[in-house]
Amino acid sequence: MKLPKLRPVEIIPYREGEYIIRDPLFLSGEVLVVPEPVIFVLSYLDGEKDELSLKEDFVRKYGEMLFSEDLEGIIKTLREHFLLEDEEYRRKMQELMEWFNSNPYVPMNSLPRTYSDFSSLRERIKSQVQVRDQCERGIISPHIDYERGMRGYALAYGGWEYLKGKTLIFLGVNHTPLRDGFILSSRGYMTPWGPVEVDRDALKALEEVIENPYSDEIAHFFEHSIELNVAFLKALTDFKMVGLLVPSFSDFIAQGELPGEDFRRIFSLLEEIAKDDNFVLIAAADLSHYGISFGDREKAEELFPQVEAFDRYILRKMEEGDGDGFLSSFFPHKNATRVCGTGAIYVFLKSVDKKGKLLGYFNAMDPDGSAAVSFAALIY
Repeated sequence: MKLPKLRPVEIIPYREGEYIIRDPLFLSGEVLVVPEPVIFVLSYLDGEKDELSLKEDFVRKYGEMLFSEDLEGIIKTLREHFLLEDEEYRRKMQELMEWFNSNPYVPMNSLPRTYSDFSSLRERIKSQVQVRDQCERGIISPHIDYERGMRGYALAYGGWEYLKGKTLIFLGVNHTPLRDGFILSSRGYMTPWGPVEVDRDALKALEEVIENPYSDEIAHFFEHSIELNVAFLKALTDFKMVGLLVPSFSDFIAQGELPGEDFRRIFSLLEEIAKDDNFVLIAAADLSHYGISFGDREKAEELFPQVEAFDRYILRKMEEGDGDGFLSSFFPHKNATRVCGTGAIYVFLKSVDKKGKLLGYFNAMDPDGSAAVSFAALIY
């Protein structure tokens, strides 16, 4: 009997002998904490392997039987959390698609899971942001949660008064397992402090240079990178927007090649937009993800010196506005530090055509030093 197929999930080391199973789409609203043998079972859920081979290999590895009722219990739990590619998952996604398509705005998804008192959050944001240099064409901001990333957001948006009334083109990272390509949002966002309207003229221009621009548009609901930046800035001022998730360019990094003519039209349009004083480009992008939770053998505190050295290197490329140099930096080691903002930053740098200024570089390290995420704030 063939075993079911597991959806793309994140498996994160937790306590000794335990792991977290996290759904990037967060469909059930929960994460699962499971012992290591369950992770072994998950490795067989590819839709091709059968139950007998799993049970035989389980005995060889652990020296004990995997009983049918235990396997059925694991599969039942996965199904209840919509983690299998089955009818339950497809039904859940269909319900979400219908709800999303009926909504005139992209609703907040990440923020409500973290905060309940939006009034105090807004006051906190306002108190953290001090007036600083304003950008001319663009901003690179973090997309990490506010608790760890507040200093980065505050620096990035220190010139927020300049952004009032403008149209902001947000270039986001697609952390979901949905399509890795340019994905437009046909609508603005609904924040806790009111809606942000979409710029229809800018949207129409982008539609014309992107193939299937709204395929998997629901990724904008699941994705936090644009959401957290839109909400942060809306707490400070009013603006219009266009949200655009961009590809990671991981295939080009793996092959050691720069993107070619296929991207010329969109780069040209974004460059034209960036030169218009009514627009500002914003890349919502973090940098390296390293340590035990991200698959490294060493703790983040041990890896910090070499990660910081690489981050500083790519930050120099970012300050120089050298998009090709930035992306080429990942070719030798194939993005070993897991910079998630490769695509957003690359597209941004190819579009702003201007040198930048680094305002701050940060590493958000877990209290035990096991894992960390780096990020930075730059203006152009």
